[in-house]
Amino acid sequence: ARHCTVPYEFVCLTDDDRPIEGVRLIVEPNAGYQRGWWHKVHMFKPDLDVSERVLYFDLDTVIISNIDKLADYATEFVGIRDFNRQFHPNWNILNSSVMTWLHQSESDIWEKFAANPPAAQTLAGDQDWIYRVSKDRILYYPRDWVMSYKWEIRSKEELVFDNGVRKFKEVKNPEIPKDCSVLVFHGDPKPEDVTDPAIVDNWR
Repeated sequence: ARHCTVPYEFVCLTDDDRPIEGVRLIVEPNAGYQRGWWHKVHMFKPDLDVSERVLYFDLDTVIISNIDKLADYATEFVGIRDFNRQFHPNWNILNSSVMTWLHQSESDIWEKFAANPPAAQTLAGDQDWIYRVSKDRILYYPRDWVMSYKWEIRSKEELVFDNGVRKFKEVKNPEIPKDCSVLVFHGDPKPEDVTDPAIVDNWR
């Protein structure tokens, strides 16, 4: 609500039917795979009750500025380049933390999965499956719009293990590119474990 001016409905796709205040749930039962890890493919079911345009965020993302441009970027399927791009300049594989598409335009991601779930699950996870099916057509957002907090805003050299949890050694207020709208917390630490001002101010 703070960072979006276009009309929207906030929906949570889940296998847990406990209500969330202010959020409409779309409950899709777990289909026998590791809990949660493959649930993202359900978003591409053609009969899912969503609007024409879907703008998807993982739970471990922090929105820090206006996201209208993410929804308006293209009518095609759009994601972000995996954050290994920080270490391999030609990296061109999908990270699925933030994506947008027109509903029913990417139904083959679900349909090919549903036709043979065990075969699909020979991959590491749903992100790899989405990329396998869509790699010939998917577009990518400009790099500065969606960034890895631990690798691109800060650096992995700043991380330490503290009681078995990966955390930053010290609190900082790093510069964030002006075009960046979303920070992604893939792996650890998660947003709730970071006390940098930009995260504390927006993770609420």
